[in-house]
Parts: sequence; structure tokens; C-alpha cells
Amino acid sequence: MKEQDKRFFEALSNDRADSAKTLEKPSMRGVKKSVVDKYSDQAHFIYELLQNADDAKATYVRFVLEPSRLIFAHNGERFFSVSDPTTEDFDVENGSLGDINAITSIANSNKTEASIGKFGVGFKAVFQYTATPHIYDPNFKFRIERFIVPVELEDDFPERRENETLFVFPFDHNEKSEAEAFRDISDKLLNLSYPLLFLSHLKEIKFEFSDILGLYKKSIQKTISFENTQAEYISLIHNNGEDLFEDNLWLFSRKDKNGRSYSVGFFTDETGHLRPVSEPAFCFFPTKEVTGLNFIIHGAFLLTDSREGIKAGVEYNDTLIQALANLAADSIKYLKLISINGPVRLIDDSIVDIIPYDPDVFSDPLDKRKVTFKPFYEAIKLCLSNEELLPSLTGYTDSNNAYWASVSQLPQLFSNEQLAEIADNPSAKWIFPTLSRDEIQRNNKALFSFIDNLARTMVT
Repeated sequence: MKEQDKRFFEALSNDRADSAKTLEKPSMRGVKKSVVDKYSDQAHFIYELLQNADDAKATYVRFVLEPSRLIFAHNGERFFSVSDPTTEDFDVENGSLGDINAITSIANSNKTEASIGKFGVGFKAVFQYTATPHIYDPNFKFRIERFIVPVELEDDFPERRENETLFVFPFDHNEKSEAEAFRDISDKLLNLSYPLLFLSHLKEIKFEFSDILGLYKKSIQKTISFENTQAEYISLIHNNGEDLFEDNLWLFSRKDKNGRSYSVGFFTDETGHLRPVSEPAFCFFPTKEVTGLNFIIHGAFLLTDSREGIKAGVEYNDTLIQALANLAADSIKYLKLISINGPVRLIDDSIVDIIPYDPDVFSDPLDKRKVTFKPFYEAIKLCLSNEELLPSLTGYTDSNNAYWASVSQLPQLFSNEQLAEIADNPSAKWIFPTLSRDEIQRNNKALFSFIDNLARTMVT
């Protein structure tokens, strides 16, 4: 530790010890509890650790879960720093607050417009399981006592690899047994929800406990640029120690004016065709906000205090949802272009299993008490109305030339060319040729209304 760092560290330790006295007063005990217990799901701090590792530009992380402790390490480029505790207000505003200052604070961290945030309140969730987290990197070795007090350690952790940042979380919480901690954390490690998908740098998570060696891995198979949109075909692998699972998806991403990325993802099956998924909205990691969509969305939303929901009635979030809706609509066009030169036709009759077609699924946009994803329905319907995206027997058409057959046998009996003669419209094409208009009308009123409004003429 450099001489100036030693002075700042000692001053910080004294400052935090003074603050800890206040937190330990009976009148203040609820503050600590409210910070630590803000997440309803167990071991959510795992996501926070991944977030901080990604902020440090780590490409891999590893978890070693033992009966009495959890070890977490990453190869991030950024190591811990410390700053003068007497200038913290200034340093927060200028993004120069030391990491040790931040991790021993409550809601006082460096945040930039394009980052998730480093060592904010989310890290405090580790105190559901430990009373004394230990931290080791090439520059600093310390533990945290009394919730916010950093104490220097003399020795490095023997299992820390060169240039790694390593955390040790002893299961010494006075209200959580070692067995409970092990159970909660092992279950979370086995069931992380797409933990790498929306992170910028992390590509691999390894974990081990008992006789289990597990893995999450992300690899980008293909990248295509469409104006201001980047399309990536991504492979996600999850090995839980016994079985291997693989998910593949087309992820479309844009950046807002502040450089924050937002994305829409369409999953594919083993044949490469699109398949529906039911996932909550993501803000780097899953929230508990149900979207009503059959594809996945991600944005840097303003979240509720628990970070489990999206704040309703906030203009920033409304604007972001509209931007995501526009991206989703444009992504339908990009999927069509991708499939023109590809082995699989991505936009076919089964697109109705992916796109939102029932407006009643979504809450009223005028109700500011709730977050609504209805803009996705409106943007995609408008796109399908105005673009040549409606799937036909061969190729695509727009709504001006779309004909929807009352029974699916008609497109088999009459080609598009024959339809053009019958309808006296040289551009006429059957749309959704495998979907019978009469059958859909009987069995799915919402889908019937959606397609019928796109097909301005029909043949019975």
C-alpha cells in the first residue's frame, strides 16, 4: 500500500468507526436492516458481485462455495482504490470516490451515465450471510467489520491468482447458520437467470461446491450492423454439474444519448427458428416486472428501492420502453433481412407466437401507477402495417396487398399468381397461409382481430 493510501485508509477506518457508532444505536438499527434485507429472493448478492466484476472489466469470475464460506474471484482490470474521506462529497460528484470508500458507505458510490454502478447499496446484501467480508487484490487487503469499517489485513489470501480480485465471505452471521447460507447460495448458483447476457465484459462464470463443477458461458457467434443497431447471434451455455443446457438468440442492441445500451432478444430453437419465451424485464439482471411479451428485453431502467421492479409513472422509464418498442419493431425487419441469406426463414406464420397481438394483455398507458408494455403492441402492429413483413407463400407483402384465406386449403389450391388474377391485383399475395381465418376467428378472437386489421381484403 502506498504511503498516501495508508493515510487515507487509516483516516477512512476512523471515519467509518465513528459512523458505525451511530448505526449501532437502538434508534438506527432499522437503517442497517432495511439496507441489507431489501431483496426478497435469497442470495441476490450473487448478481451484485457479477455486476461489480463486469464494471471492473472482468472476463471471467469463479465461485468456490465451502461449508463455512464463499470465495469469489475475478480478473478485472480495475483494482480497489481509496480516497480522502474528507472530500467524499466532491469525489462522488466528480466520479473519483475510492472503491473502499464506496464499499464502506451506504448509498454513496461512483456512478456514470453508462455504467451499472460500482459498490452501491446492492453490495450490502452480502451482510445477509456474513458479518466480516474479506477483500484481496494487488493493492489492498482488508476486511469490513461493523458493516462499514475497513480493517487492514497483513497477509494475502493463498488461493488468489496473480492480478485477481478475490472476496471471502465467512458464514459468521449471527442470524443465519452455515447450513442455511450454503443451501441458499448453492441454489442460487445453480439457477442464475441469463447472468451473462446483458453484461459488457463477462463471458464466463465457473462455480464449484461439494462434487459439482458448474459453468455459465456466453459466446457471440455472429455480429451484423444495421445502421444504429447491432445484431448478435449469441450462444449461452449452462452446465449445472450434471446436465448441459444451451440457449441461442438474436440480440438487437442500441445505445441511448448517454451511451447506455438497451436490447431486445429473440430466442431460437434447435432448428434455428424463433421460439417464444416468457421472461421478466431485465435491468442487466432479472427484475420481477412481467412484460406480457414472448421475447426478452433489457434496459437501464430506474428501479424501485428493492431493485425488483421498474418505477411507474417516471418519464425516463416511459421513454426507454418506447425506445425498446421501436427497437423490437425494427428487429422484425432485421430478422427478415438476416433470413434472406440464411438457412432458416425467421419470419413465417409462427411469428404470431412471438409478437404481441392482444392489447388487453397490457395495462392502460394512462394509468401511471403501473408500468405498461403496450407500446410494443402498437409499434409492432404499425411496422407490420407499413412494411413488407407479412409472411406469404413465398416472400412477404404489405397490408395493401394482403389476402387472408378463410380456410388454409385455399392457398394450397391457388398460387399467388392465380390469386392476383382472381383479385385483379397483380401484387396480391396470401398471408399467413397456414392459418385459417375461420378457425382463428372461432378460437382466438384477439389474434383474429390483429391479422384481420392487417389484411385489408380477403377471399372466402
